[in-house]
Amino acid sequence: MTLTTRLSLFFSLMLAVVLVGFSVGIYLLADRYLHHQAAERLDTVLNSLSGAIEGGPSGVEWEPANRHVNLDFALHGDPVVWTVANEKGELLDRSKGSNTDGFFANPSVAALLKNSTDENIQQVVDSWEIGRRWFHPESHLPNHDGAAHFGAPDHGSLHAALSVTAAVSLTPVHGTLRQLAMSLIALSAGIWLVAFIGGRFVCRQALLPVNRMAVAAGDIGPHDLSQRLPQVTTADELGDLNRKFNTLLDRLQVGFEQQQRFTADASHQLRTPLTVILGRIEVALRRERSPEEYREVLVAAQRKASHLAKMVEALLFLARTDSEAQTPRPEPLDLMIWLPQYLPAWGEHARSKDIMLEFAGPGPFAISAHPTLLAELVNILLDNACKYSDAGTPIQIRIERIDDAVCLKVEDRGCGIADSDMPSLFAPFFRSAETRHLGIEGTGLGLSIARRLAAAIGGTLTATSQHGLGSCFMLRLPASTLAPANDCLHEAARSAQSQTLSIG
Repeated sequence: MTLTTRLSLFFSLMLAVVLVGFSVGIYLLADRYLHHQAAERLDTVLNSLSGAIEGGPSGVEWEPANRHVNLDFALHGDPVVWTVANEKGELLDRSKGSNTDGFFANPSVAALLKNSTDENIQQVVDSWEIGRRWFHPESHLPNHDGAAHFGAPDHGSLHAALSVTAAVSLTPVHGTLRQLAMSLIALSAGIWLVAFIGGRFVCRQALLPVNRMAVAAGDIGPHDLSQRLPQVTTADELGDLNRKFNTLLDRLQVGFEQQQRFTADASHQLRTPLTVILGRIEVALRRERSPEEYREVLVAAQRKASHLAKMVEALLFLARTDSEAQTPRPEPLDLMIWLPQYLPAWGEHARSKDIMLEFAGPGPFAISAHPTLLAELVNILLDNACKYSDAGTPIQIRIERIDDAVCLKVEDRGCGIADSDMPSLFAPFFRSAETRHLGIEGTGLGLSIARRLAAAIGGTLTATSQHGLGSCFMLRLPASTLAPANDCLHEAARSAQSQTLSIG
């Protein structure tokens, strides 16, 4: 079942419930109103008939002529049946027309009146609203002047009791209710049908962009990620979903293209040293050679194999996801103490005398990082500075505070980086054309690993450069607090912060 059908059915069901409830409510209100009107009319008839009865201590008397009562109630609406009888059940007067005979011929009516001779009644029987009142001398009210008035003997006679019975036909009421019910059913059905057709059309039009997006999403394959979902310009949830899904496709395309380039570059970079190693070995095996020549081949193969091993390790590190990396728990470090202890490891490097350490401002420069990962990151930055700057030019390590962060800067005076190469600087296997022209060895993976290490210890790595003047790489780490450390170590670090230190 499609979403359009489900929404249409839900909308139609809710509308049907509303229409049924509204129709039932209207019908019940009309039924109550019409029956109330019939009861009021019956009461009016009984009051009018009661006005033609005079009474006193001696008895009650029926004399409509003297009281000038209009007894033609049929002129005011639906047929009305009424009778006046004495205590013996003898009929004294009745309404005109055949309705009276038919009314009293009804067995249900006859049974009701027979069983209710001594009490007042008001009841519905077989489409008739029936009312009866009894009048006795002791209960009949006097006329308005306070004295009982009796007409001449020919106008009536006294009776021990009189009963007035009236009935209003409910057939017109029932007919009106039936007509109302049919009208409500027809009108509700018509409204529901029109609303169902219109609602389905509206749902189809509202969900048309969803259908188009579904079709477009089905056409997007792994070999062509350039396609996008049709743009939805509405400022609602559907438009927001459309924009976010297209943004997701943009990121997927970028990631897929990077993966393709990474795979191609990795294949090329791995194939090249293997080809060199195999070629040197094949040449060496073509004929007998001296031990020195074999040694030369083995040294060259070892150098290429070592380069290949480093590349494989770098590729494995970059291939791991963040969840697989399992970064070790960070430790509190003060760079004012840690760097002077770490940098002597570079003492045997050919450029060790060019490495200068400087602290900008008073310490401590407290951070939270894993020492091994931080050391590997500093190694990559220093090795990169040594590669791309001439011997004898300074390589400066500067530690300073910027806002709420501790920054470690590694700056060289080398060839620098062209502006066009800056966007791809941290991409795997990226090496500028100038670097390849100068013949500087490398895999193009160092800076990619450095940025990954920076993220692993909670920092960021950025670079600035001026072509021909040098480059500066800045590691920014959140500052933290340290417990009081060894006083001697801090005192030695503070005594060194006012001067530039040479590592060599």
